[in-house]
Amino acid sequence: MVAVYIIVCVAVVAVSLYFLIREVKASKNESGEGKESQTVILNKRQIERSVQNIESMIVLADGNDTLTNKLVELKDEIRFLNPSKNPKVKAADEKIANKLDDIKIEISKDKDSEAILRMIEEVEGFLSQRTKEMEA
Repeated sequence: MVAVYIIVCVAVVAVSLYFLIREVKASKNESGEGKESQTVILNKRQIERSVQNIESMIVLADGNDTLTNKLVELKDEIRFLNPSKNPKVKAADEKIANKLDDIKIEISKDKDSEAILRMIEEVEGFLSQRTKEMEA
């Protein structure tokens, strides 16, 4: 009778180990894909922060119609960017975010500065570079 209990216990442990090993293997496979999707999510959040940054600049630029119109156009371009896991696209997004920070600083100093329009043109250049990287 004791032998039957031992055999049943060993069988239960073996089945449990089988399912445990199967779950561990499945989680390892998902973690590789999870890193890629995590990268895309982070890139999406960066794009959203850039749009929010531009919205705050629009508020700061109130009264300068030319600058406000440029910022609205830029916001619309950035809002509809597709997130990517491509490192070159991420680098372009970093450049865009950094330049947007610089523009915000300039707007807070003087919203009528010509340097702001040149900086917006640089951001547009980074956007075209990003588009090329997405297509590659």
